[in-house]
Amino acid sequence: MTAVAREAIEQLLASAAFNAYYQFRVGALGDGVCTIEAPFRDEFERPGGVVSGPVFMAAADAATWLAIAARLDGDGAWVTVDLKTAFLRAARREAFTCTARVVKAGRQLIYGVAECVRADGTLLTHHTLTYARAGD
Repeated sequence: MTAVAREAIEQLLASAAFNAYYQFRVGALGDGVCTIEAPFRDEFERPGGVVSGPVFMAAADAATWLAIAARLDGDGAWVTVDLKTAFLRAARREAFTCTARVVKAGRQLIYGVAECVRADGTLLTHHTLTYARAGD
């Protein structure tokens, strides 16, 4: 992946309105693979001191969307049509990373997987996602 392509992916995330809230950052990036860094914010904490589940789901969704764009030369015109999440461990007031990978890219549907992990590599969540071309 060239530096220009990375800049395009970073710009895609920066231009997404939802990211004003989450403040995700692009980490590692490759052909059909994207890792995003999710900071901890007090707004993410739910009662009991754990990071709220929707934060992990948003990270998986964003990382997969960017992995698709990385695979398709910046084409961000894909939308989530299915997202399944398995919550495996809780995160407590901590940042995490989420890595998504395109498993199969067709003309109309794209399938991907994503995993969120702690800094020490402990698996927190596992996600499977399906995307469709926007407007179809």
